[in-house]
Order: sequence, then C-alpha cells, then structure tokens
Amino acid sequence: MKIKTITCHDVYNYGASLQAYALQQYLTELGHDVQIIDYFPDYMDVNYRIRWKKYVIPEVSSLYKIRYIPGIKSLYRIKMSIQKMKFIWEKSGRKKAFDRFKMQYLRLTPERYRNIEDLRGARLSADVFIAGSDQIWNPLFNNGRDPSFFLQFGEGHKISYAASFGVSSLSSTDRENMQRWLSSFSKISVREKTGLKLLEGLGIKDGVQVPDPVFLLTKEYWSRLASSKIGNEKFVLVYNLGPLMQSIKECAQQLAHNHGLKIVAVEELANISYADMRITDAGPCEFIELFAKASYVVTNSFHATSFSILFNIPFFSYIKNATSSRITDLLSFCGLETRLNSKDLNACIDWCEVNTKVAAFKEIGIRFLDSI
Repeated sequence: MKIKTITCHDVYNYGASLQAYALQQYLTELGHDVQIIDYFPDYMDVNYRIRWKKYVIPEVSSLYKIRYIPGIKSLYRIKMSIQKMKFIWEKSGRKKAFDRFKMQYLRLTPERYRNIEDLRGARLSADVFIAGSDQIWNPLFNNGRDPSFFLQFGEGHKISYAASFGVSSLSSTDRENMQRWLSSFSKISVREKTGLKLLEGLGIKDGVQVPDPVFLLTKEYWSRLASSKIGNEKFVLVYNLGPLMQSIKECAQQLAHNHGLKIVAVEELANISYADMRITDAGPCEFIELFAKASYVVTNSFHATSFSILFNIPFFSYIKNATSSRITDLLSFCGLETRLNSKDLNACIDWCEVNTKVAAFKEIGIRFLDSI
C-alpha cells in the first residue's frame, strides 16, 4: 500500500523529527511504501531560522544596561560580536546534525511544497494519506490553521494518527474550519483525551486516542538508531525546553549530589550554566543515545518523558501548568502520575507494571493502523 504522511518533520525539534521517523518506520515494517510529504511552508521558514538577537543580546553581560555610555559602547559591540559568532557556531552544529538525520533517515517526497496551492497542483496520490503526529492541529500556531495539515489535497483515503490540538478549546472560526476539513477523513485518531473532547464538539463521535508514534517502536529498535559518541559514565540528563525552570535545576542538582553523578544538559536556546556538560550540537541520534545511557532524566518535555519511559530510565517531569494534557495524559496511561512535579526523589518505579501498561496502549495504536 502506498502511504503518504504529513507532519512538522523539519523544525529542528527532537520530538518532531523522531515521531515522524517512528511512524514512517512502523508502517514500512508492515510492508507499506511510505513517504513523508516534504511540506515546509514559508511561515515555518520564518519561525525556525536562527534568530540570535532574540536570545543573545539580553544576556550578553552586565554591559547590556549601560551599553550606550561613552567608552562602553565599543566594548559592548565587541563582546556582542563574539557572542553572536559563538551562538551561530553552536546552533549551526545542531542544525547540521538535524539535516543529516533528515537526509539519512526520513524518506521524503522528491519535491518540497510551500503552500496548499503547491500541494493541490502536484495532484499527489496515495492509497492512504495520514496527518500526524504531534501538534499539527494546534491553532495557536500557523500549522493548526493550515488546510494542508488537514489533508485538503490529493486523491486517496485520509486518516490521522495521534494528531494533537495542543489546546483544550477552539474559537468559533477554528471549529467551523476544522469541522469542514475533517469531514473528508475516514478515520481519526488523536493523542490526548482533550483531543477526543474537541472532536466530539466538532460532531465527530468515533475518534480514537492512540499513543505517540515513538511508542510504536521498541527500545531495541531505538537503540540501533543511537549514536556512539558519549562515553559510559553515568549522568543526570537535563532537557529543559523554553525558559529555565528552577524546579528542574533543583531536582537535577539534588540527584547529582545524592548519587555522585554529573549533570549533562541538551541545550537548544537556554544557557544551562549549572550543567557539568552542555551539549549544543546534538541531533536526533545523539538525543537517543543520551536516554540510552542516562541514570536519571529531568525534563519538561513530552518526548523526553516518552523516551525515559521507553528506556525505563527514572525520570522527573515538571510543568508549570498542571492541566497541560500532553504529559499528564501520558503519565496517567502509564500509572506514573507521581513523577509529575514531584519532590520525592527517592520514589521507585515498578517498570514491569509500567511496561505492561505501555504495551496495552501501544496495542491500541497498532490496531488502529492495522485497520487502514
């Protein structure tokens, strides 16, 4: 069967790249001919290019507040130039690692498409088109209002797999558009419980909740993808998305102190100065290796939490909004609610029980995909 998927596969985000790979590989292992539609609209080009000023200038040094004082201005410019070069060097290494992963592991369509008109003009055909996974339907981002991610093009059956709305409510305009666009789907699955409720509000009563695609592949399968650049010394892995969270810092430092471990941090934009080792150029393969070798994980990321569970690594997830459904839903399914915003760093995890629940959840996703 010829299958084409569409997702946010090229946004230099570990979860986005790895979930796209996971769905591709699972379907390929079933014997299907799978391609990821290389869709990269202009708004993504703007949102994901390196914008060093946003992250570097406010943190250059104490010179920032007095940069216009005579005699300070030249010194400030020199230091800012050094920081700019350092930032671009570090981020370009990370970008190159993601680009290598894309070229080596993602099977993309030969053509890149920039908008819905390009997709419609291409007259793409497949036995099945799949939208997903991840937050492709989040209306807070441009992609959540883009008909391309609702498969408003091409000839073939249309379904979604583990698509996420990323919100708990929709505006009247978004409801109207999504209801119209989703009417062409023969089967719909979403990643979160909130997604099921939103579907019901759109008049869709037969939606299915399924796990993120990364759970479709085994720990052993992921281990084959891992790089071998890191030594065997054990460590506390920190992956802090967005602004630095004090709770993540305190947890990581306490774990490191209690167990005599170093702190290794994967950096995207924030400067995690408390880490013993800061990794700025990791691609998806290096990201997987870190989870395969970590002793503990401390994070606020959905996919970092997911890989901690897959690799049976003790972890602690912290979120500011306790109603955020992405991580809370996942932990609830796995019986791991106590790992969220926890202060008990000595609590143990019954991995046999967790793995049994993960296997049952995975089976729901397998049955859904086997029925297409």
